[in-house]
Amino acid sequence: MRSFVMWEECIRCGEAPAVDEHGYCGHCHWAVRAEVEEGFYALREYLRAWARYDEWCEARGIAA
Repeated sequence: MRSFVMWEECIRCGEAPAVDEHGYCGHCHWAVRAEVEEGFYALREYLRAWARYDEWCEARGIAA
């Protein structure tokens, strides 16, 4: 069973009432989700770049 603290104000902006279990208002809830998705995208691209570099090194017999 999950328990959570009910927040009165948004923990991000502090200007609107909190509406979700994490303490965000409606606007900040979606803004944070978008920021997280952008972060995951950036992480995936970073890891892809390292994979390409590893393949490049392997093709040339260089230890990465």
